Amino acid sequence: MAHVHMLSFISRPLFKLAFLLTLTIFLSLPLGNWSAEEKLGSHCLENPPTLNESSGGGSVKKIGGLKAYVSGHAHSKLAILLVSDVFGYEAPHLRHIADKFAQSGFYAVVPDFFYGDPYVQNSSTTIPEWLKIHGTDKGFEDAKKVVAALRKKGVHAVGAAGFCWGGNVGVKLAKTDFIKAAVLLHPSWVTVEFIEVVKVPLAILAAELDNGTPPQLLKQFGEVLSQHKVDNFIKIFPKVKHGWTVRYNDSDPTAVKAAEESHQDMLHWLTKYVKET
Repeated sequence: MAHVHMLSFISRPLFKLAFLLTLTIFLSLPLGNWSAEEKLGSHCLENPPTLNESSGGGSVKKIGGLKAYVSGHAHSKLAILLVSDVFGYEAPHLRHIADKFAQSGFYAVVPDFFYGDPYVQNSSTTIPEWLKIHGTDKGFEDAKKVVAALRKKGVHAVGAAGFCWGGNVGVKLAKTDFIKAAVLLHPSWVTVEFIEVVKVPLAILAAELDNGTPPQLLKQFGEVLSQHKVDNFIKIFPKVKHGWTVRYNDSDPTAVKAAEESHQDMLHWLTKYVKET
């Protein structure tokens, strides 16, 4: 660790200025992965869904020890794992996406990674407290159990898509051979370090109005993936906010159009690398 030595000849005003400058720089430094995962931008919690346990055209089953919303033919050899944001697997828009995949021949699986405890706004539990219980490392381990169970039942190719919280789980899956390809949609806590170890084709669908994935960072992601010869597709959707793919307003035609475009991009990417391999 570097040490700062104050010279005895520095005047008191200059000493104070140097101290304040050093303190400012220190406070601006990143706090490490654990502290980062403890935080979530306010935009991550905007426009929460109205959860509905009976939404969607599929059903709820237990897979790999977790309850999961499933849609599509149970004997399909191709599966898509959808990893939710903090609001969980009962979000109607998320289940609608699963149904879209099912219509394209996939067995779509949306696990309840939070064991019946999705984040609830205005509750007594704060988001930092909730994230300490429901971290993405645990989500990653649970996701591997779900994929293993799918393989055991005969599925031979799995793709994954992760939204916000689920984007971090998705990028962790992408460094393994558990999946064939992944899509990250407005992901949280994804750094260059994560991208450097990605092994499978990766698409990132990001929002223009999202401080978590600024354009310069996304450019770095693309450069790293290309350097490592990993197929990649990175797209920034204009005039939309973080969460737009699953928490859009149905009465807003512009929002619906942008969300549906992202769904098509996701379907195209995973079809290309899961269904056609």
